[in-house]
Amino acid sequence: MLLSACGRANARIARETGLHVDTVRTWRHRFAGAGLSALADRKRTGRPARFTPVQAAEAKAERKRA
Repeated sequence: MLLSACGRANARIARETGLHVDTVRTWRHRFAGAGLSALADRKRTGRPARFTPVQAAEAKAERKRA
């Protein structure tokens, strides 16, 4: 959002951040429509997660150290 506030185009933001332009467009649209609260995680359908966010972060950190 900070890069878009600086007036950068979606394609440039995508290039600079390594994100896909569709992802940038989606988040920019959400923020424009509902502000900061629109950037929070949304309720997801399907099976509940097997690991807590902390457990997932720990596993990813461990994998990077290996």
